[in-house]
Amino acid sequence: MAAHSSNLPPIIIKKVKGGRHDAHGSSTWKIALADFMTAMFIIFLMLWIINQTTPEQKVAIAEYFAPVSASRNPSGSGQMLSGETISKDGALKNPSAPLGTPGGGPSLPKEGDGNTDVPGYPGALPKPLGVETEPGALSGQKIQSPPASEVERQVRQALQGVAELQGFQANVQFAQTQEGTRIDLVDNEKQELFPKGSARLLPQTEKLMAQVAKIVASVPNKVAISGHTDAIGFGPKSQYDNWDLSADRANASRRALTRNGIADDRIASVEGKADREPKMPEDPKAASNRRISITLLNEPVAPAPAGGATSASSAPIAPPPPGPDGRLIPRQ
Repeated sequence: MAAHSSNLPPIIIKKVKGGRHDAHGSSTWKIALADFMTAMFIIFLMLWIINQTTPEQKVAIAEYFAPVSASRNPSGSGQMLSGETISKDGALKNPSAPLGTPGGGPSLPKEGDGNTDVPGYPGALPKPLGVETEPGALSGQKIQSPPASEVERQVRQALQGVAELQGFQANVQFAQTQEGTRIDLVDNEKQELFPKGSARLLPQTEKLMAQVAKIVASVPNKVAISGHTDAIGFGPKSQYDNWDLSADRANASRRALTRNGIADDRIASVEGKADREPKMPEDPKAASNRRISITLLNEPVAPAPAGGATSASSAPIAPPPPGPDGRLIPRQ
């Protein structure tokens, strides 16, 4: 019998022989494990670093990574803030950086610019920290210290120009008193000027004192320094108490100021007041009670020599003519 024929195509079965696939032979898990171990190592390393650093070092690290001025342009006169201001036209400033009290006069003149005292004019001079007098001061009344608002403006501008002191704006406070203009360098919960129970200035405090000294050095007033502590004592068996600590801190501040340009003969007094004049009487143990007060004193003017004779050094100096805006233009 003849074979049955069909028009259907033949069915072809192809068998492929290969190596045995083993899911456990993949090395992908090794990469994931390496990533996990690296992350764990970084976490434990950071925990170890945090445990080993002091509070002051933590503050320094935080300030290093804090946003500061968006421009480091060194142009200008080489003075504080490179001849620029924080409120007028000038290099771009980071809006998130603490600016302190609004203000800041016109920028210092650059080479080729005019030399005028008209506010806002290109190359105008900022109002200097001069000595203001009460009416009749030249006849024997008092030389007034510069206004607290002007001292505050210049100190805050100086701090704004130092990256390490960006977090210290709240530590500096100002007041106008009967004695003169007072600058208070105050502890708070985040920043301390001295280690607890010590009169050693922290590195940031040294830099803070240097900036304050620049402003204090620009006026001739005598300076009074006083140290204050909180009401936390050293214990009944301690031979060292808050009187000693406040006096030692005031003396350490005096040395810091004289190292940074304040003549020693301008220091009128150095006092330790312990916890007797708290800044917050309702909370004697508050951190803000720990402070250093630097006062630019109002000073009496020496009377003229008898007989009307005056020497070249004691003769009163005629005030300069008023500028276009009514302020006195300082003599060069």
